[in-house]
Amino acid sequence: MATDFVEKFKRYLQEDGKSAKTIESYVGDIAGFVAYLQNMGVKFQGELKRFYVTSFRNHIIESQYEIATINKKINSLQAFNKFLVKNNFSNENVVDIRKDRMKV
Repeated sequence: MATDFVEKFKRYLQEDGKSAKTIESYVGDIAGFVAYLQNMGVKFQGELKRFYVTSFRNHIIESQYEIATINKKINSLQAFNKFLVKNNFSNENVVDIRKDRMKV
């Protein structure tokens, strides 16, 4: 189930020594991302696709989030992507900070 990945990601961040605030922020962002995918009818099973990232990015831009918030969510997605690859759930890094972050 998709929420299992969020919990595993949380444990991964804790084991990596991230601060409580960072963990709370990243996990909240990823829970929102997974909920977005579920609302779109995607059954997320660990394989992160480029289309998911760009679709979510467009969604949060259209929702008129502040640029700093959008970039924070992209950073969270990148950390999640690294976690998925490191644990063999996903095959490649599909989050590209240079392309995905908003220019200030």
